[in-house]
Amino acid sequence: MTDVSDTRTRLLEAAMLAIAENGEGAVRVQKIAEAVGVREPSVYHFFKNREALVEAAHIERYRRSYVEMVKPFEAGAALADTAEDFRRIVERILKLIYVPERDAIRSVRISVMGAAQSSDSVAEAVKKINFEMCSGISVVLAGAQEKKWIRQDIDPLATSYWIIGQIMGRVVAEMDQDRVNLEHWNEASRGAIVHHLFG
Repeated sequence: MTDVSDTRTRLLEAAMLAIAENGEGAVRVQKIAEAVGVREPSVYHFFKNREALVEAAHIERYRRSYVEMVKPFEAGAALADTAEDFRRIVERILKLIYVPERDAIRSVRISVMGAAQSSDSVAEAVKKINFEMCSGISVVLAGAQEKKWIRQDIDPLATSYWIIGQIMGRVVAEMDQDRVNLEHWNEASRGAIVHHLFG
């Protein structure tokens, strides 16, 4: 017997793949059902309509894009023994975030943020994901403050939101790579974040 949650996950995966390859318009309920090997009515068992499937796919794409970034930062910070260790971890994570392979992940975030402008449910989910992710970062920053590793006068949660916004802003430069030197953008961004945290 097929696990119900597994079927839902496979439907979501198929919808996410369709969006990634050809945009939201490529999500056709019949094609998604065929891709997963179920009948079309099965899709409606999990998602009340096509729009609900598309929204769920957007939300999951957005959530995954951040898990890949926050978890390594939390794990790395847990290994730090000194302020210098912590600074090296911050700089290493920022370097990894700006690799060209992550351009597509930032595009996913911007795309989902666009979808949130016309959907209250996507907007609410994005807001919740942002808070969970920034809360995780702020816990790490607050721990570093307690150890006197970073500036004492910054607000960890507000700083977390600013850092994420700063990183997402790279999309503007990525769209104009013929004129913008992305390595120079990376240096400016890393410098701003490191200066804000460490002074």
